[in-house]
Amino acid sequence: MSESYDRGPVEDFGRWREFKAGMWAWVFHKFTGWVLVGYLFMHIPVLSTSLQGAEAYNSTLGGLESLALVRILEVGLLAVAVFHILNGIRLLFVDLGIGLDSQDKSFYASLVLTGIIVVASVPTFVSGAF
Repeated sequence: MSESYDRGPVEDFGRWREFKAGMWAWVFHKFTGWVLVGYLFMHIPVLSTSLQGAEAYNSTLGGLESLALVRILEVGLLAVAVFHILNGIRLLFVDLGIGLDSQDKSFYASLVLTGIIVVASVPTFVSGAF
């Protein structure tokens, strides 16, 4: 019979340093998936304003788009979606047996590519917000 003991919060927190790229990829993929699900649930009320007519829908979208916070959150949504897509493609290749030896590199590449796409898109999302 093995004994277990309470490692305490300090040791448990230190375990994050043991994470390798594969574990971070898993954590980020799960996190971004939940963020996307949350976005969908927040998106439904906005879309439901179209049931009240085109004027109500356009007014709602115009009001949201005029807020700087919403513009910043849209950039975050883009980052979440792009990473989730790129990591999903990476996982598809891994499942097919392609690139098994370079999983760490492909994870880092998906992070870098996500960063490039998000930085390049910032002017599009933020223009007119400030």
